[in-house]
Formats: sequence, C-alpha cells, structure tokens
Amino acid sequence: MSLEVALVAVVGLLVGAVSGIFGVGGGFLIVPVLHVLLGIPAELAVGAGCCQILGPATTSLLARRIRLEELRLPLIVSGGLLLGAFAGGELLHRAQEAQAVSLPSGAVPLVDILVLVVYLVLLLSLSVFSFWALDRLGRSGARLPAVLQVLSIPPRVSFPEYELGQMSIPLLTWSGMALGFLAGLLGMSGGLILVPAMVYVLGMPTQRAIRVSLIIVWIVALESTVIHAWNGYIELELVVALLLGGTLGARFGSELGLQLRGRQLRRAFGWLLLLTAALIAVRLGVLLLVTG
Repeated sequence: MSLEVALVAVVGLLVGAVSGIFGVGGGFLIVPVLHVLLGIPAELAVGAGCCQILGPATTSLLARRIRLEELRLPLIVSGGLLLGAFAGGELLHRAQEAQAVSLPSGAVPLVDILVLVVYLVLLLSLSVFSFWALDRLGRSGARLPAVLQVLSIPPRVSFPEYELGQMSIPLLTWSGMALGFLAGLLGMSGGLILVPAMVYVLGMPTQRAIRVSLIIVWIVALESTVIHAWNGYIELELVVALLLGGTLGARFGSELGLQLRGRQLRRAFGWLLLLTAALIAVRLGVLLLVTG
C-alpha cells in the first residue's frame, strides 16, 4: 500500500467518525482534505467523496436502528435529489473540460477554482449561522420561521414521527433538488445543511434531525456516485481506502454522538465548519497571491 493510499485511509477514518457524530456524510471534509492537503484533482476528490459516503452512512443507519415509519420524509425529499444531483454533476463535468484559468501561481483548472470558491462561501455562511443560532436561539429555545410549514402549497402531509406538523410536499421536493445539486457539484451529501435546517428552522430535536439526515445522506450519496461514475470521476483505489477507514470511524462516531447533548454537538459542528473553511481560504490565497 502506497503512502498516499494509507493517508487517504486515515482521512476516511476521521471523516467517518465525524459522519457518525454529527449525522452528516463527511463529504465537506473529504474534498478539501484530499484536494488541498494531498493534491488529488478536484473532480476525483468530489467523486471519491460521494462514493465514500455510502460506507459510513450505512454503518451509522444500522447503529441507530431506523424504523420503517421514519422513511416517509426522506423518501419525499428524494423526489428532487436525483434531478439536482444530475445538474450539479453536469456543471462539474463542464468545468473540468473548460480551459485552465491563468493565476499568479500558474494555470489552474477552472474546476478547482469553482469547487473551492463555492465550498468557502457555503462553509463560512453555515459556520456563522451555526454560532449565531446557537447563541440567539439555543438559550431561549426559540426557532426560526418554519417556512416549509407556513407556506400552503398543496398537497401537504404531517410527520408525527419527527414531531413535525403539516408540510408542503412540493417544497420538500424542491429542497431535495437543491441538496442534490450540492452533492453533484461538491461531493457532499447535504447533511451539512440538513442538520442545522431541521434543528433551527423546523424545530426538530437534534438526535431526530441526525436520524433523518443520515437516511437522506445515504440516498443522495448513491445517486451522486452513479452520476460521477458515469463521468469517470471514481478512482476505486481512493474509494476503497476511504471506505475502509470511514466505515470503522462511523461506528465509533455514532456511539459517541449518542452520548453528547444537542448543544455540545451544535457548537462542535460550528467549529468544524470554520476550520474547514480556513483550510480552503489558505489554499485559495496561495493560488491567487503566490507567484509561481
């Protein structure tokens, strides 16, 4: 086993643990680490991230023993996931085939710039929101307006298994489309957005939000993997190394996540987002400011 593959397996172990603790797929960590620290091309890092998510997500679902009635909400959301994942994957493919961008550090593939910039904006926005919501909403127990429940776009359905009132099925499907687009473009599963949205916007308890997030993560990871495999962005050696480490890490992460309180999970999640954004910002700074 080469040193690079061994390092990738270690990355998978750490990301799998994060997946189990927070209920996110871990793709938001895999792509920056593989691309920025190990120098793997962005499109291959995205493809490996999507495929790797399946291992930890499956392990985490088995550890949490999901009940049949808990599948209703994820299956409705999955109606838009496939279309979104296809659109995101197509944008990634077009950027990969485009001409390189001339920067002070040299000619840089457009796909690298696209993925890093979108990642940076997304992670910074989510980290700021996470800390703001924790301080402004967490102490009082308040929540943001539940848009998916307020807007009366029929048909509507309630989800008592998640302690949610009636919600619009079309809006849930459109939300799934947005999540699928991020999965196809960035190699993330959508759990990065799902958990904060369900906790702060819908008012869902943290542990329940993690459970439904894991189900949706598994669905979108499967769809995105098929799309990126079709485009030739799946390197089996990388994926196997990530899966071996990630599946083991997810088991331990799930056990640890069940022992932590909701507020502890949300604060740690915010710091993790901020640190990942800092890593990407450093890489972009090198590309934009350092003369090659």
